[in-house]
Amino acid sequence: MDDIIGYAVVFIIISGLISENSGGNPLFRKQLKRKNMMMTATLFGILLFFTLNIISGITSMPVSNSITAIGIFGSFSFYIYAKFVMSPKEENQRFLKNSR
Repeated sequence: MDDIIGYAVVFIIISGLISENSGGNPLFRKQLKRKNMMMTATLFGILLFFTLNIISGITSMPVSNSITAIGIFGSFSFYIYAKFVMSPKEENQRFLKNSR
């Protein structure tokens, strides 16, 4: 079970490091930059809470596993939000191309 969790964390980190193409107009690039910054911050949060979870299991830290699990779930929820909801809209890009 620990191997599956470890592979899942590595997969999430690798998928988060793959950034999207930053072409298009300035508004599109600004939205894409905001999305990539949010995804990077949430991946850092997932990695941080996952590390705290492992360390709290090995040693007797005052941080409980339930707190780290909530932190991982919250960070992962924000990651999913950033990945799918914060996508720049193609309609905005086409509209701005046609208005020029």
